[in-house]
Amino acid sequence: MVATVLEKNQPAAVLAISTANPANCVLQEFPDWYFRVTRSDHLAKLKAKMKRMCDNSGIRKRHLHHTEEMTGSHPGFLDLAVPSLGAPMRITDDAVPELAAAAAAKAIAEWGRPAADITHL
Repeated sequence: MVATVLEKNQPAAVLAISTANPANCVLQEFPDWYFRVTRSDHLAKLKAKMKRMCDNSGIRKRHLHHTEEMTGSHPGFLDLAVPSLGAPMRITDDAVPELAAAAAAKAIAEWGRPAADITHL
């Protein structure tokens, strides 16, 4: 994208946009992975339903921040009786700013100007 200097009273413009994904990529076999990791393979009907949803979504791979090791080290992820929202949210609190910074760096590089020239986000 070509960077241009906006004249006074000219409408704002998006000069660059980018994305960043977590490094952990799970292919469309996600239901198999998820039910194995959460030790829920015995829930065959629920697994079949999730598989249909994944198949119909058109998504062929999923980027997840949570790894199998991370899931195993937090028992609350696997025990339905334990409220587990706190641990995933704390993990997300650390991961999201890193992804945002990576996406911003890619967008600034695409724009081709120094970050100091940014006037609005």
